[in-house]
Amino acid sequence: MNALDTNDEEFKLFKEIFEGKLDDIDMQIYRLLRNNGRLTDTELAEKLGVSITTARRRRRELQEKGYLQIMGLLYFGPIKIAYADVIVKLNINAKMDEVESFIQDCLQSPYIYEVTEYMGNYILLRFYEKDLEKLNSKIHEFLQNRYAVSDYNIMVATITPKAWNKILVKEEK
Repeated sequence: MNALDTNDEEFKLFKEIFEGKLDDIDMQIYRLLRNNGRLTDTELAEKLGVSITTARRRRRELQEKGYLQIMGLLYFGPIKIAYADVIVKLNINAKMDEVESFIQDCLQSPYIYEVTEYMGNYILLRFYEKDLEKLNSKIHEFLQNRYAVSDYNIMVATITPKAWNKILVKEEK
């Protein structure tokens, strides 16, 4: 995949989904930085065929609007860290402050690296730990005996070949 190729399937999908929100240059900036978040504004400008000032201004605008965050992410597969998605069904009888308190606990837990709220009464929690035994124990310890939680399903991840819209290196088995 060439980040500047505006004819590939991904770019066409981006154009359709982000129509009126992001233009071609915005999407190319995202794709270039997704592949290498350490690109300088000078390198971005060279690859995009625009001035350094334009590249810097466009990147900053995307960041200031909250559309683009440049961050380092650990890929757990190669370091053999156990991780799991946990779908939590919220108790429909729980008061709003009980649910909000539970969500705050999720946000504060160092064992949870992602919290996603869904319409209805579900939340996705992504946990990680040193090994499967500790992961299982940590999940149950965190979720059991909470009034805001009606039920939960643990789905242990075995491999993540694609994440953050990027194909990751497939780990050896």
